[in-house]
Amino acid sequence: MALVPQRRWIMPMKAGDAPDGISALVAQVLACRGLSAADMAAFLAARPSEEGPPMLDLDKAVERLRRALAARERIVVYGDYDVDGIAGSAILVRTFRQLGMVVAAYIPNRYEEGYGINGAALRQLAADGAKVIVSVDCGVTAVAEASLARDLGIDLIVTDHHHPPARLPAAYAVVNPRRPGDPSVDKDLAGAGVALVLARALLGELGYALRQDELLQLVALATVADVVPLRAANRVLTRAGLEALNRAPIVGVRALALRAGLKPGTVGAGEIGFVLGPRLNAAGRIADAEDALRLLLTEDAEEAKSLAERLEQRNAERQELTRQVVAGARERAEERPDAWMTVVADTAWPAGVVGLGASRLVEDFGRPAAVIALDGGEGKGSCRSIAGVHIAEALAACDDILLKHGGHAMAAGFSVAVERIPELVERLDAEVRERLQGVRPVPTIRVDAEIAPELLTAKLAVELATLEPCGAGNPRPHLLVRDVRVYDIRQVGADSDHLRCKVTVGRFTFDAMAFRRGGHAEAMTDAGRVDAIVTIGSGLRGFVELELRDFGPVGTATEMERLSRGAAPALVA
Repeated sequence: MALVPQRRWIMPMKAGDAPDGISALVAQVLACRGLSAADMAAFLAARPSEEGPPMLDLDKAVERLRRALAARERIVVYGDYDVDGIAGSAILVRTFRQLGMVVAAYIPNRYEEGYGINGAALRQLAADGAKVIVSVDCGVTAVAEASLARDLGIDLIVTDHHHPPARLPAAYAVVNPRRPGDPSVDKDLAGAGVALVLARALLGELGYALRQDELLQLVALATVADVVPLRAANRVLTRAGLEALNRAPIVGVRALALRAGLKPGTVGAGEIGFVLGPRLNAAGRIADAEDALRLLLTEDAEEAKSLAERLEQRNAERQELTRQVVAGARERAEERPDAWMTVVADTAWPAGVVGLGASRLVEDFGRPAAVIALDGGEGKGSCRSIAGVHIAEALAACDDILLKHGGHAMAAGFSVAVERIPELVERLDAEVRERLQGVRPVPTIRVDAEIAPELLTAKLAVELATLEPCGAGNPRPHLLVRDVRVYDIRQVGADSDHLRCKVTVGRFTFDAMAFRRGGHAEAMTDAGRVDAIVTIGSGLRGFVELELRDFGPVGTATEMERLSRGAAPALVA
């Protein structure tokens, strides 16, 4: 296999002078992300901004819930089965506890009930005496279910953040910042972020102040795990939540972190995204999400330890299932090399991990992907997308052939009758082609700055830490290093899918990892030297750790500059 870069490198222009108090490198990174010099200090500080107008129906929802509390009516929190829905549900359950009310929480089973609010659950909850149901991270597409709730005598309050359909459900209240005409400022909140807005309004400022540390921990977990942009309010909430989590984690989060091998006080957005989030998600992916919700609600250390152990086991099962699905999905995807969107389906794939498979296909082929789990006459699919293709809107354009759908710009889910999958494949292909205006997507990676070799030190890792929390919308900086020596190259991982090596940059040598590039070990060994795009972090004892995000033979960066129409790279010296 030839040593070639996986993506086209988008080379940056040199930024202007750095504002006072901000290093040249950090200013360069922020400029590449569209921030003006005047906005950089505020971004780094991540302080709460003044509140704007409330979301539509927020006051109505608060008024109804306060009446229910006063009358001791039965309230049920109905959440989605992913981290966002689970953590958001925990936020509301803890809020009602603070208000002196023990409420029930209901999380549907992914395999038996599917995504979102379902009629059978509503009927059972009504039979159990529920008078008010509050959804979390779901419900904005539940038009038929909202009508059923009304017929059952239930006041349904929807809190959601997903892309709303043309026709909103006729619920008692629909609290969603993406609603047409909604005047609120923060449009990119996770579902748990919307739940937090409701919780704060219910508690009042004094009550919220007493509980904000535990609630912010939960919203940080959800915001990172749901891969919403870590900008504006999400950045503020996540940073505050991480500070609270590292200072005094709630019982369940502490148990989960310890079982996963994390050192107390060192949890960042990366640890949520790659360690804690997958373990919380694993419960709903393999069976049902009850264990994950119980973990986030318990105050008992022994119960938390037991639940964390179960989630650890579930996560191991999830990893093996993911490996099988990804391998099969790649094979199927290669059968349609000219597709504008990868759509694959199989009866052997569990619905709980198809989203992970879709993510890998996007990485592999650079185009939107949907992976569908077939069960009887129905397929349950999960989509992941690329810039330029709002996948929830693409699904909405196929509404006439789907049983159910919902999501946002980069990720969505749907249900479809098996016999209509071929039609769906053609329709989605046409939708994506139209949205890309007939121009084939090219996988790209945006370089934030070129680094002079002598600057790649532990001190630099500390400097870049001011950009945290990093994640969607604010990734760890991509730094270009040219003509570096690579050696001690070996394949690692269950399928030898990853590559580990040592990188010598200037006077320093670092350990480095390249995920899903194991097949390039021999070619890299033959080359001996590469141009590479890296991200850096500070590991144990302050050592710098590198992740090779992409690499190619020496001269790759020069060729990428040519492709970027001669734009000069930004060299931080």
